[in-house]
Amino acid sequence: MNFQRRLAISPTSLHTVAVIVVIAWFVAGSVSPLTHDSCVGLWHLLPGAVTHSGWVNQLLAVITLVLSVYTIHELNLSHVLLRINSRTMSFTFAALMSACVFLHAFLPGFIVMYGVLLSLFFLFGTYHQDASAGNTFVAFLCLGISALFYPKLVWMVPLYVLSLYLLRALNPRSISGAVLGLITPFWLVGGIAYYLDEMAVFSGILRQMVVFEWGGYSLHSLSQTIMIWLAFAIFLVGAIDFLMRNFLDKTRVRVLYYVVVLHGAGYFLLLLLQPVSSLTILPVAIIFTSIMGGHYVSNDDTPLSNVLVWIFTILLLVSYILNTWIL
Repeated sequence: MNFQRRLAISPTSLHTVAVIVVIAWFVAGSVSPLTHDSCVGLWHLLPGAVTHSGWVNQLLAVITLVLSVYTIHELNLSHVLLRINSRTMSFTFAALMSACVFLHAFLPGFIVMYGVLLSLFFLFGTYHQDASAGNTFVAFLCLGISALFYPKLVWMVPLYVLSLYLLRALNPRSISGAVLGLITPFWLVGGIAYYLDEMAVFSGILRQMVVFEWGGYSLHSLSQTIMIWLAFAIFLVGAIDFLMRNFLDKTRVRVLYYVVVLHGAGYFLLLLLQPVSSLTILPVAIIFTSIMGGHYVSNDDTPLSNVLVWIFTILLLVSYILNTWIL
């Protein structure tokens, strides 16, 4: 049995990768939770123990990573995203996050990442539902909470609306639920800021939504550049393979993957346009990379796919070594 097929069908693959990830995380050590991005909303108001180096910061990073791995697994199980019983999406995510040694700290991107992941979970639940307002409300509520820590996330709202259309859930009730879900976190923060006479905090969040920072590519270290391109390559291979072979998936699953491709492309485009926010956006982009990469590893089994899986595995290992000891 080839390496790719063993990864896809082995019931112990996720456990093996989990052990490797823990060891890799321990060997690489922690990094300083610093970001060049100034448009991170409420992040700077969090306690210093959360935003600065220390055991609290590291513990939150590990907890968020574990929750994300579990949520991706549940996303797959709940919506039957793979044609076989496989955990490739979860361990692809874990492997990518471990290779990104510069993300081994609790950063604003971790909050945004998990909020987007939860929103995706409920967004998928709106498929072909006339009474989709509840799931839509929660999906946009998660998006709104994430936007408090990265206000430019509201730029993704058109993608969510288009996703509702693709999911056949776009109707007046779902639009109402979306609007209420999105504005609720801002309404609460604005009300608290007004009560405490700290409206500058709320106006700062609104201002960060429209601030567009050109350039900033020089802020990327070599390790960050390598991992961004590697994540994009895995996403692109998975997306192309899906678009070429989507007739093998059921209609419902096919539509869900169209949504994943749409959002993944949107976040990689945002990475290109706002490189100063790379440490905030990359963890979100990795979610969609892991879904498309897991789909590719599990559902394709050709000589070319076997070669590419080996290549990507070796590149991840080499990138981890470079990020840990050289860069």
